[in-house]
Amino acid sequence: MQANKPSHTSALPKLLIYLLAVMIGGALLAVPLFDLGQSALVWLKGGLLGSSVLGQWLLKEIQRAHFTRYFNRAVLVCAMVFIWPFLRWVRLDRSLLPSWGPVSSGVKQWFIGFSLASGLLLALGFIFIGAGAYQMRPQPGWSKLSEPITAALGAGIIEEFFFRGLLLGLLLRTMTTRAAVLWATFIFAIVHFMKPPDGWQIADDQVVWTSGFAVLAQIAKGFGDVQFLLAEFATLVAVGWALTKVRMQTGALWAGIGLHGGWVFGLKYFSALTHYQNTGLPWIGQNLKIGLAPLAMVVFTGWLAGRLLHRLPAGRVT
Repeated sequence: MQANKPSHTSALPKLLIYLLAVMIGGALLAVPLFDLGQSALVWLKGGLLGSSVLGQWLLKEIQRAHFTRYFNRAVLVCAMVFIWPFLRWVRLDRSLLPSWGPVSSGVKQWFIGFSLASGLLLALGFIFIGAGAYQMRPQPGWSKLSEPITAALGAGIIEEFFFRGLLLGLLLRTMTTRAAVLWATFIFAIVHFMKPPDGWQIADDQVVWTSGFAVLAQIAKGFGDVQFLLAEFATLVAVGWALTKVRMQTGALWAGIGLHGGWVFGLKYFSALTHYQNTGLPWIGQNLKIGLAPLAMVVFTGWLAGRLLHRLPAGRVT
């Protein structure tokens, strides 16, 4: 159970310090990870393992991994390494996390969330195909569901546990409900927005020890691009709002895991089936998370999920 009244010591400064440490740590770790990957590439090409099935797969993965991918992995490593001292710092206990029971109603909430998010997003995508904004690939992989499903389950469970479980629980303990919801939504959007622009890369032979900070500089420039900010950041805020809304309404993470996973599944699956035709229309972007139409669909999905979930048994939020 979360405390009814916020305590005098806010957890927000500690949380922001943790996020800053993760980004700086990722910038520093990215280059050693990149060098390790290049060394592994040379070793695989000259060894027996490189001729095996596993070795060939590893070679392809390393060869197509640009520096920004190493940066992303470095940030993830730092997030996992720093999470334990951070949790000790904020004095984590079970009261921060919502209940998982009853499981029966939780599964229903998950199913509603996943079906709505994936179904409506894919329906929007096929409307875009009809409008000529997207075209089907020559050989669409209709049966290739493993990657979208894996990404949906991973993002849904892990991110909801962190953002709507730990993070929101921590903020609810030290803030008013309204402030906690606003900050949880904003931090979720910021974290997902922190990536370099699509197509921007550092050439492999240009990587130096400061290259991780060059990625951070490109991320910072994204906040100065008004068009990009409105096109993608607004949708991320809407996603964060919808997920936080159902978490507060149901008192559990099931519905949010379903919604989050459904959006990720729809985005990944549709991208595997189609390719974008640049129409120049502001309401349609180069994927299903960019543009005014996806923004409106996310808001509508969150509202509809709230209406449907209102009829199911819910946990208590205190």
